[in-house]
Amino acid sequence: MPTRRHSPAARVIDPTHLPPELEARIAALERAEPRPDFDAASWVWMVLLGLALPVALLILGWRL
Repeated sequence: MPTRRHSPAARVIDPTHLPPELEARIAALERAEPRPDFDAASWVWMVLLGLALPVALLILGWRL
């Protein structure tokens, strides 16, 4: 009977035995101060992409 080969992506990491460099990265992320989610530039992009651009495309489509 042929053996099955498992891809490296199919391996599951045991959460109780993480590599030391991964544990260090996780610890650094947990110690970091939280940053605000949205700054002024983020709000401008959200308004442009979420409101102004769709309205402009609707107007352009309506006129054509």
